[in-house]
Amino acid sequence: MPSSPQQSPQEWRRYRMIPAASTSASVTHMGAAATEPTGAFSPARGAGGASCSAGVTSPALCFISTPAGAAAAAGCAQPATAPGRMLSTPPSPPLPPTPMSAEDLAAMVQAAFPSLGKPLGAGDIKVLVGGAVMHRAGRVDGLPQDSTLRQREVRYIKHAFAPGHSRPLASLARKSVTVCLKPAELRQALASSSPSAFKSLVQACVGEAMVCAEVVRRFKSCHGHKTLERWFPQQYGWSFEAVPEEEAGVGGCFRFVTYSAWQANGSLYRYLNKLRADRNPEWRTKAIQALTQWTHLCELLASAGITHGDMKMENLLVDENGNIKITDLDGAALLPAHILADAMEEAEACAAAAAAEGDSDASSAASASAAAVWRGLETAALSEAPYMTTQAFAPPEMWVGWVRSLLVSSSAADPLAPLRVRAEAWGWAGAQALLKRLDGAGCTTRVEQLQVLSDLGGRDWMCAASHTYLLGAAVCDWACEQLARLVPAVASAAAGAAEDVGFLCELHDVAEGLMALQPAQRPSMQALRRRLASLADDWC
Repeated sequence: MPSSPQQSPQEWRRYRMIPAASTSASVTHMGAAATEPTGAFSPARGAGGASCSAGVTSPALCFISTPAGAAAAAGCAQPATAPGRMLSTPPSPPLPPTPMSAEDLAAMVQAAFPSLGKPLGAGDIKVLVGGAVMHRAGRVDGLPQDSTLRQREVRYIKHAFAPGHSRPLASLARKSVTVCLKPAELRQALASSSPSAFKSLVQACVGEAMVCAEVVRRFKSCHGHKTLERWFPQQYGWSFEAVPEEEAGVGGCFRFVTYSAWQANGSLYRYLNKLRADRNPEWRTKAIQALTQWTHLCELLASAGITHGDMKMENLLVDENGNIKITDLDGAALLPAHILADAMEEAEACAAAAAAEGDSDASSAASASAAAVWRGLETAALSEAPYMTTQAFAPPEMWVGWVRSLLVSSSAADPLAPLRVRAEAWGWAGAQALLKRLDGAGCTTRVEQLQVLSDLGGRDWMCAASHTYLLGAAVCDWACEQLARLVPAVASAAAGAAEDVGFLCELHDVAEGLMALQPAQRPSMQALRRRLASLADDWC
């Protein structure tokens, strides 16, 4: 089993959430949550239809609606006149192109991606942005390399007031992707006769909302609306913001924003830290309850054919009752619908056979067959690996492609040295586990190492059982961090410190047991729940 990296709490946070200062003061807000959403988990219909701006424009971003207009705006010469022919009046100079506002852009996105629902209007709700940025800026994949300023951020909106109300209606989570739509690129996309040109230009902006919509639809179809409400935060809708040039550094920048309900206790990471820091007498009990809920959620996702590529404590929110909800769904991918349907049909047939047999050996065999079907679904590989996986928690199957490319392309004596150094320095336990397997007995040549990678799929991939590894890695990380904080308390013989250390050490051991190299070797969620129940009996 791979062990968790031994680093200080400060070093642990390096590869995780790195807070950054909020710059929202210079952003003109275009909308937030509807005061009365039309339905849970569907984009809310704003009172103003597709309106989501208040006259904010970007002088550097121009809207050309026709090929002729695009040519004129680009400074194309007028067609040459016939010899000897005089024009009675000089041609008028082409009018400057009309700048595109956030409202215009939202309307075009609405037409290109109707499944998003209508954007929220500026008059739907007044939002006062507070709190802190919770996700550092970073590159967004999928756009041309010369496109400028793509970053994503999450903000917690602490206060949300409707006009005329003094009490907050909701706490919102606000996630955005900022993209610079260069005027030349936009002109070309709008002048094209194919609507796909515009869609491809803004795909990175709307990707978060599109993936979220697909995941929610799949989960609801498999488990129903009430279960969906239980495990997912309310989804309100989306809007566009124009980013001032002085903030962005370039013109033509827009911020696509999605809104969902924030939970009273924040993220699971924050919730568990506060429980222990406050010396809550029930902190161990509540911690185990939260982790047990996490296992239930993993089972529900697996049975719906959903794999969340960035499952960790920061992406689980906790409501006022201590119930968890999953967020940051852009790191999710779905099994093909036909694979899920076949597995569900087979499992239902096995369950029906077990019920018909009653108390008998045949019933036990049928029940075992049903369990095997679901276990097979958990280890079914996705055709594409989910993205946004936090590298420190990434399971070994997410490192296969990189390791294989190093073995194939490098002529160095130790082709894996670059990854080996980085994995050790940054605590990438999944990469270290894979490297250890390749360095083990029986792998003395590159051919043998490549064969091992071939047995593991030959490429980066994930499955539902990857959730087991992600859960284990996240809990190991948190337990090590808490143990580091407890060192001074143990040294001073503080009350309860020794018991906390014992509990955290045992919890770490349970979590580490989830981090097997092969997905099929990892314990089932049922087995994990039994271990957690035993832990509760011993320590709570």
